[in-house]
Amino acid sequence: MRPVDAVLAVTFRCNARCRMCGIWKLEPGPELPPEVYEKLPGSLRDINLTGGEPFMREDLPEVHAEARKACPHARTIISTNGIMTERIVSVVREMGRREPRIGIAVSVDGPAEVHDHVRGVPHAFERAMATVDALKSAGFDNLRLAFTATGENLQHLKTVYEMSRELGVQFTCAVEHGSEHYFQSDAPNAALHADEVRRQLAPVMAAELHSLSPKRWARAYFMQGLAEFSSARVRPLPCHAGRDFFFMDPRGNIYACNAEPLLMGNLAENDFDALWSSDKAEEARRKAAKCDKCWMVCTARTAIKRAWPRVLTWALAQRVRNAPKLGKPK
Repeated sequence: MRPVDAVLAVTFRCNARCRMCGIWKLEPGPELPPEVYEKLPGSLRDINLTGGEPFMREDLPEVHAEARKACPHARTIISTNGIMTERIVSVVREMGRREPRIGIAVSVDGPAEVHDHVRGVPHAFERAMATVDALKSAGFDNLRLAFTATGENLQHLKTVYEMSRELGVQFTCAVEHGSEHYFQSDAPNAALHADEVRRQLAPVMAAELHSLSPKRWARAYFMQGLAEFSSARVRPLPCHAGRDFFFMDPRGNIYACNAEPLLMGNLAENDFDALWSSDKAEEARRKAAKCDKCWMVCTARTAIKRAWPRVLTWALAQRVRNAPKLGKPK
Protein backbone atom coordinates (compact mmCIF):
# COMPACT_ATOMS: atom_id res chain seq x y z
CA MET A 1 0.00 0.00 0.00
CA ARG A 2 1.97 2.96 -1.32
CA PRO A 3 0.53 6.41 -2.13
CA VAL A 4 0.29 7.49 -5.76
CA ASP A 5 -1.17 10.99 -5.34
CA ALA A 6 -0.22 13.92 -3.11
CA VAL A 7 -1.06 17.57 -2.57
CA LEU A 8 1.97 19.43 -1.23
CA ALA A 9 1.32 22.91 0.16
CA VAL A 10 4.83 24.35 -0.12
CA THR A 11 3.95 27.67 1.55
CA PHE A 12 1.05 29.33 3.32
CA ARG A 13 2.20 32.76 2.19
CA CYS A 14 -0.32 34.27 -0.21
CA ASN A 15 -0.81 37.49 -2.16
CA ALA A 16 -4.58 37.05 -2.59
CA ARG A 17 -7.41 37.56 -0.11
CA CYS A 18 -9.80 34.83 -1.23
CA ARG A 19 -13.21 34.89 0.38
CA MET A 20 -13.47 31.08 0.66
CA CYS A 21 -10.03 30.61 2.22
CA GLY A 22 -8.28 31.84 5.35
CA ILE A 23 -4.70 30.87 4.51
CA TRP A 24 -3.78 34.50 3.77
CA LYS A 25 -4.68 35.45 7.37
CA LEU A 26 -1.92 33.26 8.81
CA GLU A 27 1.32 34.69 10.15
CA PRO A 28 4.37 33.52 8.16
CA GLY A 29 5.57 30.18 9.45
CA PRO A 30 8.40 27.71 8.87
CA GLU A 31 8.68 25.94 5.52
CA LEU A 32 10.42 22.69 4.73
CA PRO A 33 13.83 23.19 3.09
CA PRO A 34 14.01 21.76 -0.43
CA GLU A 35 16.20 18.80 0.56
CA VAL A 36 13.43 17.31 2.73
CA TYR A 37 11.28 16.84 -0.37
CA GLU A 38 13.75 14.17 -1.50
CA LYS A 39 12.21 12.00 1.23
CA LEU A 40 8.92 11.77 -0.68
CA PRO A 41 7.93 8.24 -1.76
CA GLY A 42 8.93 7.23 -5.27
CA SER A 43 5.51 5.63 -5.77
CA LEU A 44 3.86 9.01 -6.41
CA ARG A 45 2.44 9.49 -9.90
CA ASP A 46 0.57 12.79 -9.40
CA ILE A 47 1.89 15.73 -7.39
CA ASN A 48 0.11 19.05 -6.90
CA LEU A 49 2.40 21.83 -5.65
CA THR A 50 0.15 24.44 -4.10
CA GLY A 51 -0.07 26.96 -1.30
CA GLY A 52 -0.97 29.65 -0.39
CA GLU A 53 0.60 30.95 -3.55
CA PRO A 54 3.46 28.56 -4.40
CA PHE A 55 5.28 31.07 -6.59
CA MET A 56 5.87 33.25 -3.53
CA ARG A 57 8.38 30.62 -2.46
CA GLU A 58 11.73 31.85 -3.76
CA ASP A 59 13.23 28.36 -3.93
CA LEU A 60 10.26 26.71 -5.69
CA PRO A 61 12.51 25.39 -8.51
CA GLU A 62 14.71 23.68 -5.92
CA VAL A 63 11.64 22.17 -4.21
CA HIS A 64 10.49 20.87 -7.58
CA ALA A 65 13.95 19.50 -8.35
CA GLU A 66 14.08 17.51 -5.10
CA ALA A 67 10.54 16.20 -5.61
CA ARG A 68 11.45 15.12 -9.14
CA LYS A 69 14.56 13.39 -7.82
CA ALA A 70 12.45 11.43 -5.35
CA CYS A 71 9.49 10.82 -7.70
CA PRO A 72 10.83 10.73 -11.27
CA HIS A 73 7.63 9.19 -12.67
CA ALA A 74 5.23 11.71 -11.13
CA ARG A 75 3.30 14.31 -13.11
CA THR A 76 3.48 17.75 -11.49
CA ILE A 77 0.69 20.33 -11.46
CA ILE A 78 1.28 23.73 -9.86
CA SER A 79 -1.81 25.60 -8.64
CA THR A 80 -1.55 29.39 -8.78
CA ASN A 81 -3.70 32.49 -8.66
CA GLY A 82 -1.71 33.80 -11.63
CA ILE A 83 -1.12 37.26 -10.18
CA MET A 84 2.69 37.37 -10.55
CA THR A 85 2.86 36.83 -14.31
CA GLU A 86 6.52 37.58 -14.95
CA ARG A 87 7.78 35.51 -12.03
CA ILE A 88 5.47 32.61 -12.83
CA VAL A 89 6.62 32.41 -16.44
CA SER A 90 10.27 32.70 -15.48
CA VAL A 91 10.06 29.99 -12.82
CA VAL A 92 7.98 27.65 -15.00
CA ARG A 93 10.58 28.00 -17.77
CA GLU A 94 13.22 26.86 -15.29
CA MET A 95 11.16 23.94 -14.00
CA GLY A 96 10.10 23.05 -17.52
CA ARG A 97 13.69 22.18 -18.38
CA ARG A 98 13.39 19.44 -15.77
CA GLU A 99 9.80 18.44 -16.59
CA PRO A 100 8.74 19.61 -20.06
CA ARG A 101 5.09 18.59 -19.57
CA ILE A 102 4.71 20.35 -16.22
CA GLY A 103 1.13 21.49 -15.66
CA ILE A 104 -0.15 24.83 -14.42
CA ALA A 105 -3.64 25.39 -13.02
CA VAL A 106 -4.64 29.06 -12.90
CA SER A 107 -7.58 29.90 -10.65
CA VAL A 108 -10.43 31.73 -12.39
CA ASP A 109 -13.67 32.28 -10.51
CA GLY A 110 -15.79 34.09 -13.07
CA PRO A 111 -15.67 37.21 -15.26
CA ALA A 112 -13.38 40.05 -14.20
CA GLU A 113 -15.58 41.77 -11.60
CA VAL A 114 -16.61 38.50 -9.97
CA HIS A 115 -13.11 37.03 -9.97
CA ASP A 116 -11.55 40.18 -8.49
CA HIS A 117 -14.22 40.21 -5.76
CA VAL A 118 -13.72 36.54 -4.87
CA ARG A 119 -9.92 36.83 -4.89
CA GLY A 120 -9.94 40.16 -3.06
CA VAL A 121 -7.35 41.71 -5.39
CA PRO A 122 -7.97 44.46 -7.99
CA HIS A 123 -7.11 43.39 -11.56
CA ALA A 124 -6.55 39.77 -10.45
CA PHE A 125 -8.54 38.52 -13.45
CA GLU A 126 -6.49 40.60 -15.87
CA ARG A 127 -3.27 39.24 -14.39
CA ALA A 128 -4.49 35.63 -14.40
CA MET A 129 -5.41 35.88 -18.09
CA ALA A 130 -2.05 37.49 -18.84
CA THR A 131 -0.34 34.55 -17.12
CA VAL A 132 -2.26 31.99 -19.20
CA ASP A 133 -1.42 33.87 -22.42
CA ALA A 134 2.24 34.23 -21.46
CA LEU A 135 2.59 30.54 -20.60
CA LYS A 136 0.98 29.57 -23.89
CA SER A 137 3.35 31.91 -25.76
CA ALA A 138 6.28 30.32 -23.90
CA GLY A 139 5.27 26.93 -25.30
CA PHE A 140 3.54 25.40 -22.28
CA ASP A 141 0.32 23.66 -23.25
CA ASN A 142 -0.51 21.60 -20.14
CA LEU A 143 -2.64 24.43 -18.78
CA ARG A 144 -6.05 24.61 -17.14
CA LEU A 145 -8.47 27.10 -15.63
CA ALA A 146 -9.48 26.01 -12.12
CA PHE A 147 -12.90 27.17 -10.92
CA THR A 148 -14.03 26.99 -7.28
CA ALA A 149 -17.78 27.30 -6.90
CA THR A 150 -19.06 29.34 -3.96
CA GLY A 151 -22.42 30.89 -3.16
CA GLU A 152 -21.18 34.08 -4.82
CA ASN A 153 -19.97 32.79 -8.18
CA LEU A 154 -21.70 29.47 -8.88
CA GLN A 155 -23.75 30.93 -11.73
CA HIS A 156 -20.51 31.64 -13.63
CA LEU A 157 -19.21 28.05 -13.76
CA LYS A 158 -20.37 27.49 -17.34
CA THR A 159 -18.92 30.87 -18.34
CA VAL A 160 -15.46 29.91 -17.13
CA TYR A 161 -15.75 26.54 -18.87
CA GLU A 162 -16.54 28.32 -22.15
CA MET A 163 -13.59 30.60 -21.52
CA SER A 164 -11.32 27.57 -21.19
CA ARG A 165 -12.56 26.18 -24.51
CA GLU A 166 -11.92 29.51 -26.24
CA LEU A 167 -8.40 29.61 -24.81
CA GLY A 168 -7.75 26.00 -25.78
CA VAL A 169 -6.88 24.94 -22.22
CA GLN A 170 -8.33 22.36 -19.84
CA PHE A 171 -10.99 23.04 -17.22
CA THR A 172 -11.24 21.78 -13.66
CA CYS A 173 -13.75 22.67 -11.00
CA ALA A 174 -14.50 22.18 -7.32
CA VAL A 175 -17.04 23.34 -4.80
CA GLU A 176 -16.09 25.25 -1.68
CA HIS A 177 -14.94 23.05 1.20
CA GLY A 178 -13.88 23.87 4.71
CA SER A 179 -10.64 22.60 6.25
CA GLU A 180 -9.13 23.68 9.55
CA HIS A 181 -5.61 22.47 8.69
CA TYR A 182 -5.47 23.42 4.99
CA PHE A 183 -7.89 26.16 3.92
CA GLN A 184 -7.93 27.47 7.51
CA SER A 185 -11.69 27.73 7.19
CA ASP A 186 -14.68 25.83 8.48
CA ALA A 187 -16.99 27.44 5.93
CA PRO A 188 -19.56 24.94 4.68
CA ASN A 189 -20.83 25.03 1.11
CA ALA A 190 -24.43 25.18 2.34
CA ALA A 191 -24.93 28.36 0.31
CA LEU A 192 -24.60 26.30 -2.88
CA HIS A 193 -28.02 25.33 -4.19
CA ALA A 194 -27.96 21.78 -5.53
CA ASP A 195 -30.33 22.58 -8.40
CA GLU A 196 -28.08 25.41 -9.58
CA VAL A 197 -25.01 23.18 -9.27
CA ARG A 198 -26.69 20.65 -11.55
CA ARG A 199 -27.87 23.34 -13.97
CA GLN A 200 -24.37 24.78 -14.31
CA LEU A 201 -22.66 21.41 -14.60
CA ALA A 202 -25.09 19.76 -17.03
CA PRO A 203 -23.87 21.42 -20.26
CA VAL A 204 -20.23 21.13 -19.16
CA MET A 205 -20.62 17.42 -18.48
CA ALA A 206 -22.38 16.94 -21.82
CA ALA A 207 -19.52 18.65 -23.65
CA GLU A 208 -16.89 16.60 -21.82
CA LEU A 209 -18.73 13.35 -22.53
CA HIS A 210 -19.12 14.33 -26.17
CA SER A 211 -15.35 14.34 -26.63
CA LEU A 212 -13.37 11.25 -27.57
CA SER A 213 -11.09 11.59 -24.53
CA PRO A 214 -11.55 9.11 -21.63
CA LYS A 215 -9.80 11.67 -19.42
CA ARG A 216 -12.59 14.14 -20.12
CA TRP A 217 -15.17 11.40 -19.47
CA ALA A 218 -13.58 10.92 -16.06
CA ARG A 219 -13.89 14.67 -15.45
CA ALA A 220 -17.57 14.47 -16.35
CA TYR A 221 -17.97 11.68 -13.79
CA PHE A 222 -16.22 13.83 -11.21
CA MET A 223 -18.65 16.67 -12.00
CA GLN A 224 -21.57 14.28 -11.62
CA GLY A 225 -20.11 13.50 -8.20
CA LEU A 226 -20.00 17.23 -7.39
CA ALA A 227 -23.70 17.48 -8.18
CA GLU A 228 -24.47 14.47 -5.99
CA PHE A 229 -22.26 15.75 -3.18
CA SER A 230 -23.88 19.20 -3.27
CA SER A 231 -27.31 17.60 -3.03
CA ALA A 232 -26.85 14.72 -0.58
CA ARG A 233 -23.44 15.52 0.98
CA VAL A 234 -22.28 11.97 0.23
CA ARG A 235 -19.33 10.83 -1.85
CA PRO A 236 -20.28 8.72 -4.88
CA LEU A 237 -17.18 6.52 -4.40
CA PRO A 238 -15.34 5.37 -1.26
CA CYS A 239 -12.38 7.44 -0.05
CA HIS A 240 -8.87 5.96 0.02
CA ALA A 241 -7.20 8.91 1.72
CA GLY A 242 -4.17 7.81 3.69
CA ARG A 243 -3.73 4.88 1.33
CA ASP A 244 -3.60 6.24 -2.22
CA PHE A 245 -3.27 9.90 -1.23
CA PHE A 246 -1.85 12.27 1.37
CA PHE A 247 -1.69 16.01 2.02
CA MET A 248 1.45 17.71 3.34
CA ASP A 249 1.55 21.21 4.78
CA PRO A 250 4.55 23.60 4.54
CA ARG A 251 5.97 22.35 7.84
CA GLY A 252 6.07 18.76 6.64
CA ASN A 253 3.02 17.55 8.56
CA ILE A 254 1.44 14.72 6.58
CA TYR A 255 -2.31 14.21 6.81
CA ALA A 256 -4.45 11.47 5.33
CA CYS A 257 -6.40 14.12 3.42
CA ASN A 258 -6.78 17.86 3.07
CA ALA A 259 -10.36 18.03 4.38
CA GLU A 260 -10.07 16.34 7.80
CA PRO A 261 -7.10 16.93 10.17
CA LEU A 262 -6.05 13.28 10.35
CA LEU A 263 -2.36 13.69 11.15
CA MET A 264 -0.06 10.78 10.24
CA GLY A 265 3.35 12.24 11.10
CA ASN A 266 5.98 14.75 9.99
CA LEU A 267 8.34 14.19 7.06
CA ALA A 268 11.11 16.33 8.53
CA GLU A 269 11.16 14.19 11.65
CA ASN A 270 10.65 10.74 10.13
CA ASP A 271 11.57 8.49 7.27
CA PHE A 272 8.52 8.29 5.01
CA ASP A 273 8.16 4.52 5.22
CA ALA A 274 8.32 4.59 9.01
CA LEU A 275 5.76 7.37 9.12
CA TRP A 276 3.46 5.64 6.62
CA SER A 277 3.48 2.34 8.52
CA SER A 278 3.07 3.84 12.00
CA ASP A 279 0.14 3.18 14.32
CA LYS A 280 -0.75 6.87 14.05
CA ALA A 281 -0.99 6.59 10.27
CA GLU A 282 -3.12 3.46 10.50
CA GLU A 283 -5.53 5.19 12.86
CA ALA A 284 -5.80 8.11 10.42
CA ARG A 285 -6.56 5.66 7.61
CA ARG A 286 -9.31 3.99 9.63
CA LYS A 287 -10.98 7.34 10.28
CA ALA A 288 -10.60 8.47 6.67
CA ALA A 289 -12.26 5.30 5.40
CA LYS A 290 -15.44 6.21 7.30
CA CYS A 291 -15.47 9.84 6.13
CA ASP A 292 -17.64 11.24 3.33
CA LYS A 293 -17.18 14.95 4.04
CA CYS A 294 -15.60 15.92 0.73
CA TRP A 295 -15.53 15.28 -2.98
CA MET A 296 -12.34 16.93 -4.21
CA VAL A 297 -10.25 15.91 -7.18
CA CYS A 298 -7.25 15.02 -4.99
CA THR A 299 -9.00 12.01 -3.45
CA ALA A 300 -11.61 11.54 -6.17
CA ARG A 301 -8.94 10.92 -8.82
CA THR A 302 -7.64 7.74 -7.24
CA ALA A 303 -11.16 6.61 -6.37
CA ILE A 304 -12.17 7.03 -10.02
CA LYS A 305 -9.12 5.08 -11.17
CA ARG A 306 -9.99 2.24 -8.80
CA ALA A 307 -13.57 2.21 -10.09
CA TRP A 308 -12.69 2.74 -13.76
CA PRO A 309 -14.98 -0.04 -15.14
CA ARG A 310 -17.92 1.57 -13.33
CA VAL A 311 -16.94 5.05 -14.53
CA LEU A 312 -16.49 3.87 -18.12
CA THR A 313 -19.87 2.10 -18.07
CA TRP A 314 -21.50 5.29 -16.79
CA ALA A 315 -19.79 7.45 -19.44
CA LEU A 316 -20.74 5.14 -22.32
CA ALA A 317 -24.32 4.95 -21.08
CA GLN A 318 -24.51 8.74 -20.94
CA ARG A 319 -23.08 9.03 -24.45
CA VAL A 320 -25.63 6.55 -25.83
CA ARG A 321 -28.49 8.24 -24.00
CA ASN A 322 -27.58 11.65 -25.39
CA ALA A 323 -26.44 10.53 -28.85
CA PRO A 324 -29.49 11.98 -30.71
CA LYS A 325 -28.69 15.43 -29.32
CA LEU A 326 -25.01 15.34 -30.27
CA GLY A 327 -23.19 16.12 -33.45
CA LYS A 328 -19.56 15.57 -34.27
CA PRO A 329 -17.35 15.07 -31.17
CA LYS A 330 -15.01 17.91 -30.27
